Amino acid sequence: MIKMKRNRPLYNDPILNQMNACPQDANLGLWYDKFCDTWTESGQANRKLENNKKLWIEKAIRSQKDLSKQKEIHILQHEAVKRMENLVTVKKGKLLFMKTDSRFITGLGNSNPIENGFAWHHTLGTAYIPGSSVKGIVRNWVQEWTGTEDEEVLRIFGSIKKDQGERVGSVIFFDALVIEPAKLEIEMLTPHFSKYYKDKRNSPVEWYAPTPIPYMVVAKDQTFVFGVAPQKNDEQGQKDVAKVAGWLKEALEWTGAGAKTAIGFGRFSEDFRRKAEREQEIASRERERQRKIKQAQMTPIQREMFEDGYEDEKNKSLFMEQMTKKWLIRMESEKISDEEKKEIAELLAKWYQEKLEKQWKKPNKKNKDKIRRIQAALQKYAKE
Repeated sequence: MIKMKRNRPLYNDPILNQMNACPQDANLGLWYDKFCDTWTESGQANRKLENNKKLWIEKAIRSQKDLSKQKEIHILQHEAVKRMENLVTVKKGKLLFMKTDSRFITGLGNSNPIENGFAWHHTLGTAYIPGSSVKGIVRNWVQEWTGTEDEEVLRIFGSIKKDQGERVGSVIFFDALVIEPAKLEIEMLTPHFSKYYKDKRNSPVEWYAPTPIPYMVVAKDQTFVFGVAPQKNDEQGQKDVAKVAGWLKEALEWTGAGAKTAIGFGRFSEDFRRKAEREQEIASRERERQRKIKQAQMTPIQREMFEDGYEDEKNKSLFMEQMTKKWLIRMESEKISDEEKKEIAELLAKWYQEKLEKQWKKPNKKNKDKIRRIQAALQKYAKE
């Protein structure tokens, strides 16, 4: 039973009584923690939940399903994940995409009206793992299972005891974000000796009725992105980040994260599909960066041809059309200088030689006149 003597629930305020359902544009975590409305009266100024805890969790799960259908919620989540990924990349860190292989419990010990809490991201209103928790998971794995020297642990993770002095670790641990709004489910804990746990004078006998205690969990097959980066981007920092990334993957696979890992909760495995997608995104951004650099170094004519599809390998007909309608005509125009005409002719010849080499050497009827005009221009301006 939870008694509330002075701090009355917010929903009793007439202005806020519409909060009995999570608004469509609200933060689900804030609503879940602050607006529980399944209390029952128990005397003056006292309220209790008892069996109504499950009702509140179920209401939150329904609200999450409704919110996850909104395009805006997914956009906000994707933007947050992208910012985090970009920051880790700029810091020369490493990203891991890990998928829950079992149900995952985060923030069970957090304060909540229904006793068992949940870790909500403060701005996104969805499940997450704080960076401090990620750091603790890895540090515990290293100290318990890897046999790493204490001095190396201290260098990488920093100090935690006063006698170790104040020392910052060499690796930064980021909050682990779910890449899509997390699917939530309800789980039940059924202790059989409630009277014994409340008062040790009672015996832990078998005839006590089990007491179902509901709590919220993250469902299986939810992908989180984890990030680690060096404090200093030097050789030692890169070595430490590589080690930590490996340890993190091992810890999530073997010991898990969150509560109740001893009975199989919180196990993760690498999400290779998302990892491949991320690598493709990085490669695509790098190509775009190189394209912009190259474009900045172009002459005005080169840039205009580029915009007309000069380097489009998949759709050569796009530039072919522009060649016929614009570039051949401009090459033969009296309104531009001979220098510009020569540059156009050379670029058109290069395009044919690289994209349609066979046609340049032995043109068909469609290309014969175009190539003849280009070669004539090349010969004319080569003599000048």
